[in-house]
Amino acid sequence: MRRRTFVAAALASAATPLAARAQGFSVAPITPANPLEEAFVSALNTPQMRPIFRRRLLSERVAVALVSGEPDAGPLSVPVPTQGGGRLVCAAIFTSSDRLISVLGADVQFATMTGRAALTRLASQNVVLNYRLIPMLTLEPADVAEYLATPAE
Repeated sequence: MRRRTFVAAALASAATPLAARAQGFSVAPITPANPLEEAFVSALNTPQMRPIFRRRLLSERVAVALVSGEPDAGPLSVPVPTQGGGRLVCAAIFTSSDRLISVLGADVQFATMTGRAALTRLASQNVVLNYRLIPMLTLEPADVAEYLATPAE
């Protein structure tokens, strides 16, 4: 994959805790609250769990942040810092509506759907899963296509 990054912001925040906090990143990993999050956290450090995480991401419901409450609203784009000091603009999806609200606030509009439906909708864009949380995953369009090529269960 050209860009499939499990971002362990905990490593960065251990080196520069003030910088991580200033950028709005959580300092501690999430405590999994659903099967998708359990697989996501496990996949961070256990490569054998990554196929399980991928299948769960595609089959479980996720929350997609939207720019408005209109039926045809587009995804909310967020800037994700890159290793080179730049920013990657990504559509934001979360492992639950509670996670979305905890990061973006209660006023942000969102839709829930399966991860497969979300990635299909966002196939031409960069995507970030669990923006500003640990773990966080960024996908470029080629990575999204690779995820979508995973057969349905």
